[in-house]
Amino acid sequence: MKEAVNFYGDEGNILIAVSSSGKSKDIINACISASKNNLSKIVTFSGFDKNNPLKKCGDLNFWVDSKAYDFVENIHQFWLLSVVNLIIGKFEYSAN
Repeated sequence: MKEAVNFYGDEGNILIAVSSSGKSKDIINACISASKNNLSKIVTFSGFDKNNPLKKCGDLNFWVDSKAYDFVENIHQFWLLSVVNLIIGKFEYSAN
């Protein structure tokens, strides 16, 4: 993950980081790389502990108050699909 951020991440990009527990070392290292590469923002999606390590990396954090992987992942999926729908809707409305 860190290598992907280093290779593909450009200044001004946004990194969206997802980890149910908020403790994934690979995801946290990707966030650290994003900060070093001057990416514009880091948006995190996590669950479990309210003060998990991933939340500490984010500029904007979405956290699910649950320790159940399936519940956390389903809520993350709902939120992410909602963001996509908002983006698509913006482009559809601006095209008309």
